Amino acid sequence: MGRVVMPECQGYPQLAELVRGCPGSDAIEVFTDPYATPSQLAERIRGARTVLHFFHGRPLDTGVLLAERPREVVVAGPVGRAVDTEAARSAGIAVYETPGLAADSVAEFTLTLLLQLAHRVPTAVGSAPDWRPSAGRQLSGRLLGVVGWGRIGSRVARLAQGIGMRVAAWSPSLDEDTARAAGVAFMPLDTLLSSADAVSLHLRATPRNREIVDARRLALLGPRALLVNTARASLIDMAELRRRLTAGLLGGVALDVFDIEPLPAEDLLRNHPGALVTPHMAWMTDDAVGRFLAGAVAFATSGDLGAGPVRRVV
Repeated sequence: MGRVVMPECQGYPQLAELVRGCPGSDAIEVFTDPYATPSQLAERIRGARTVLHFFHGRPLDTGVLLAERPREVVVAGPVGRAVDTEAARSAGIAVYETPGLAADSVAEFTLTLLLQLAHRVPTAVGSAPDWRPSAGRQLSGRLLGVVGWGRIGSRVARLAQGIGMRVAAWSPSLDEDTARAAGVAFMPLDTLLSSADAVSLHLRATPRNREIVDARRLALLGPRALLVNTARASLIDMAELRRRLTAGLLGGVALDVFDIEPLPAEDLLRNHPGALVTPHMAWMTDDAVGRFLAGAVAFATSGDLGAGPVRRVV
């Protein structure tokens, strides 16, 4: 079968323990401590057929990868920036990923942000010395606009329906029949933005989707509308978002993704009373990470694409 190695366990708490809990992990040489230098990484993967890597760890060093040339790299999670895929392609190194397995976790987190924003929980936590509560907003009966109808967007819609919200949706591939079958209203994007009490974004980051919610579309949102983004910051004109929030032209924003990460301490989003910000953590549950790892380990140790939800990228 050839040697399978995971050169470090970085990017998530207790990652090594979660790897060891996967069936078949005893066939993987797992290094729990981080490598200190590229040469140490090279030593660890030298002669390996397969390199197993966690997507949220630091990217694999491209120079080392090209010098050592394993047959394949298997990324636990979406490949993202974890591997230079073009360099791997040029060197004939196959790259695999286990994407889409955090959909439930991200959907739950999205609804959590929306609920906290609507009920003004962040302003009440710790509260001021006078212990004065803040009046929130009930979401039941209000309209949620879901932008992007994939694994996550469709799950968010179901969760929102579960607390009594009405749901409308738009996505490039969504049609009226599919929407109707899910119990949601299909709306053109501009209509959705101007009609919804709250909007949640779930599109991929593509050139076509870059700033799809631009200044014109942000202006379609009413002054009490809530906007949630757990997808990609590039979907929004972030400069205009900051301007409108400062001017009191939005009801509130909840963001887990940003144009600058980590978000600088002086950024107005950090302390604005209408903003709820979290450090890109929607996917972070043991359940999701366990699924990422289980799929990657199953494929890395068997070579069978049917062994887990694995997709070849290169």
